Amino acid sequence: MPQLARARAVGGGCRPCRCWARRENYGWSWMSSYNGGISACDKGGQWQWSLSLLSEMLELEMERTVISYNAAVSACGRSGQWQHGFLLLSEMQEAEMKPDLISYNAGISACERVGQWCHALSLLRALHAVNIELDDISYNAAINACTNGGQWEHALSLLRDLRHANLTSTIISYSIGVGACEKGGQWQQLLSLLAEMRERRLDPGVTSYISGASACLKCTLWSQALSLLKTRWDLHADPDVVSCNVGISACEKGGQWQSALSMLRELWAAMLEPTTVSYNAGISACEKGGQWQQALSLIAELCKIQLEQDITSYNAGISACEKGGQWQKALALLSELREVNIQAAVISYNAAVSACASCRQWQHALFLFYEFPATRVEPDVVSYSAGVSACEKAGQWGHALSLLFIGPGCLRRRWRQTPFATTPESVRARRVVSGSRLCCCLRGCSD
Repeated sequence: MPQLARARAVGGGCRPCRCWARRENYGWSWMSSYNGGISACDKGGQWQWSLSLLSEMLELEMERTVISYNAAVSACGRSGQWQHGFLLLSEMQEAEMKPDLISYNAGISACERVGQWCHALSLLRALHAVNIELDDISYNAAINACTNGGQWEHALSLLRDLRHANLTSTIISYSIGVGACEKGGQWQQLLSLLAEMRERRLDPGVTSYISGASACLKCTLWSQALSLLKTRWDLHADPDVVSCNVGISACEKGGQWQSALSMLRELWAAMLEPTTVSYNAGISACEKGGQWQQALSLIAELCKIQLEQDITSYNAGISACEKGGQWQKALALLSELREVNIQAAVISYNAAVSACASCRQWQHALFLFYEFPATRVEPDVVSYSAGVSACEKAGQWGHALSLLFIGPGCLRRRWRQTPFATTPESVRARRVVSGSRLCCCLRGCSD
C-alpha cells in the first residue's frame, strides 16, 4: 500500500511543512499531491482519509477542483458511504462547481453498491436536467442499483432506455438485467433477454444461463430450467459444477431422480468434483422419487469421498427412509447424525417419528420424544401429530391421549372440539394418562 502511505504522509504532514505551503500560496504541485492522495485513498478503500484530505485542502485555503471531489465521491462509493457521496455532490453545487459525468457516475455507483435505487435514479434524472450526455457506465450502475434494490421493472426500463439512447448494450448491461429478472422471478422476461442477446450475437455466458435456470426453478418450471442449461452446454461449453448443481436441483423438483443421478455421474466423467450441494440435490431427488436405497447409497458415497455431510443430507435421507417404510434405517441415520456431531433439527425427528408410525413402531416413536429434551430440539405440531398417529395405528389410545394433552395448544383445542372429548370414557382416560409415567417423562419430570 505505498500509495496509501504517501497519501497519509501528505494529509497528516507536519505543521511546519503545511505552514510553508500556505506561505508559498500552494502551487500546482501541492494541489496535485493532495489530489493524488485522495485518489490513493479511493483505491485503498479509505474514505475517511479522503474526506480528511479534502477538508484539509479547504483549511489550507487550497483550491479544490472537480478532480478532488470526484476522487472523494468515488472513495465514499467504494465503501458504501453513499450519504457522504451525496453531501459532496451538494457541496460542489453550493461552491458553484459543476459536477461532471464522472462525478455523477461515482455517485450512482455509490448508490449501486447498497441498493439505493431511488437515489441512483434521481442522479440519473439530474444528469438529464443539466444536459450531460449519459454513457453506458451511468446506465449500468443505475440498472445494478435497481437490481440490488429488488426493482426489476425499473432495471428493465433502464435497459430499454439504454438501447433507445443509441448506446451500446454490452454483455454487462444484459447480464445485470438478467440478474434483476432472476431476483424478481421473472422467467419470461429473462428468457426474452437471453434471446435478444443471442440475436445481437452477444454470448450470454454461463452465469446468465444459470440465472435463467434458477428463475425457472423459482416458478417450478424444471423442464425449462433443464432446457436452458442443455442449450448452453450444447452450444458453448461442457458442464461445470455450478450449472450441474442447478440441473440436478431441476431434476429433483421435477421428480426425475434418474436424470439427477445421471448428471451427478457426468460430473465425475468430466473430471469435475461434485460438491456437497451436488449430492444433497441428488439425495433429495431420490427421496422425492421414493428411492431410499439410492439415497442411502449417495450418503455413503459422500462419506467415502470425504465430502462434508450436513443436516440437509441426513434430513433428505431420513425422509427417503420414511417414504420407503424403512424405520430402522431412519433411526440409524438419526443416530449417525449425533455421531458426526451435527445438530439434529425438528424436521429430522419428525421424519423419523413418521417412519416409525408408518410401520406401527409406537414404542420407538415415543422413545424419540424422550430424546427431545436432551437434544435441545423443540417438538412441534407435526412431531406430536406423527406420535399420535403411531399410537393410534397400534391401538395405544392411552399414549395417544397423553401426547394430545401435553402437545401444543392447537392440538389440545382440536381434541376438545371432537365429540369423543366429552364422553365419560374420555374423562376417565384423561385421569389415567395424567398420572402415567409417559406423561411425566415427556414433561421432563421424574417419577
